[in-house]
Amino acid sequence: MESFNLIKFYQKFGTEEQCQEFIFKNRWTNGVTCPKCGETDVKTYKLASGRIKCASCRNTFTVRTRSVFEDSPVSLQKWLLAIYLCGSYKKGISSIQLGKFIDVTQKTAWFMLQRIRYVYKNDSFELLDGEVEMDEAYIGGKDSNKHFSKRLKQLTGKGAQGHGSKNSKTPVVGMVERGGNLRAIATKDTGSKTLMTLARTHIDINATIYTDEHMPYRTLPKLGFKHESVNHGVKEFVNGMASTNTAESFWSHLKRGINGIYHHVSAKHLQRYCDEYSYRWNTRAMTDGERFEDWFSHVNGKRLTYNSLVRK
Repeated sequence: MESFNLIKFYQKFGTEEQCQEFIFKNRWTNGVTCPKCGETDVKTYKLASGRIKCASCRNTFTVRTRSVFEDSPVSLQKWLLAIYLCGSYKKGISSIQLGKFIDVTQKTAWFMLQRIRYVYKNDSFELLDGEVEMDEAYIGGKDSNKHFSKRLKQLTGKGAQGHGSKNSKTPVVGMVERGGNLRAIATKDTGSKTLMTLARTHIDINATIYTDEHMPYRTLPKLGFKHESVNHGVKEFVNGMASTNTAESFWSHLKRGINGIYHHVSAKHLQRYCDEYSYRWNTRAMTDGERFEDWFSHVNGKRLTYNSLVRK
């Protein structure tokens, strides 16, 4: 699908029916799955009311059912524009700006963006392989808590207990396959147990992992991984094939977006922002239009209520 400007957007999605048809086509690319009986590639009938009828269990549903659109009073046209803008703005779009674009309140726009980010979550079980860089970044809090240019000195394992205050930074662990995909996971600490669990979960055992000198990474060979490192503490950023430059490039992109667009992101919601930026990174070879279409292939069964968002 080609990218388009606002004029082309409203030509393509001028009516609710056009929006429904687009979602139907792109949500169920491999055949419709009935949200009630679970039948896959089921034969359906489109009713005059816009509802869809399952030929197997006779249940009726819409393109909104069992998705982030469900129970939303916002028109599908506004939803589609919000999804397109969120995917095409490289640094992200604020809820204030989105609210002005689609004529909804800032609160509604914020909730819509959180739902859109929820779909960005990577549900793939495919492991990162080949040459993989693993690194950490710290989001929020005071710069005085950093070690060297970015690290909290004692944010490891048991020592992390003292860094749970509102002034501390939230660690994010990034794992990026060179030339491939990236995972960014918000964590409570960067201790050995946390980092090794993430490595085993997301990285193939045959991969070579490149890191900096952070001590917990020394455990990687004990798990069977090949491991090489650079020492940022002595200004060593490349050592043969070892570097974390690809990961650092992503951190730069993430931090510019959070600091420049969102200004502040709480630890509670940080993972969804990481998912947003990770998704754009992983779909960087797609056009904005292709990324827009791809989003709908991940929407099935994903719902996020306002109460679950704001619950402490």
